[in-house]
Amino acid sequence: MMQQKRKMLLNAYIEQLQDLAPSSAATALDLYVFHSDIEVASSRLYRDGHYKQAALEANLRVLDEVKRASGISDEGDSLIDRAFGIDRKIPVIQFNSLETEAQREEQRGTMYLFKGIAGLCNSKAHSDHPFDDPLVAHEYLALASLLMRMLEIAQINKER
Repeated sequence: MMQQKRKMLLNAYIEQLQDLAPSSAATALDLYVFHSDIEVASSRLYRDGHYKQAALEANLRVLDEVKRASGISDEGDSLIDRAFGIDRKIPVIQFNSLETEAQREEQRGTMYLFKGIAGLCNSKAHSDHPFDDPLVAHEYLALASLLMRMLEIAQINKER
């Protein structure tokens, strides 16, 4: 009987804590596992409600990984253009065999996703616009996680 009362009291406390938890705790964090590098770079900031900084750190981590994988130290668009092969150059970071037009379009589209991260990084770093939506921030972290996973399976052509 006493144990049942304790259990009911504990459940009541848990419900109260859930009601008091910040809105960021109610997002899909438990349903989506971020790439480990994004988890390290951003998840604490995200959980603490620092959404803009969390998104910025995630984007910076992606760009740092592009630099590391490609061996190119450029920044922004120049980094992405050189790493992903603009103007029919053989890319350093390659996502398929590039044999068909569809594959070349996929490479180009993937390059534009990474260019978007570079642009968002610049925008978030220099904007004073408030960023207080935990769901949007979560999506930024999920995009960064996806791009990190894509980099893991890409072919790296350092000898061009």
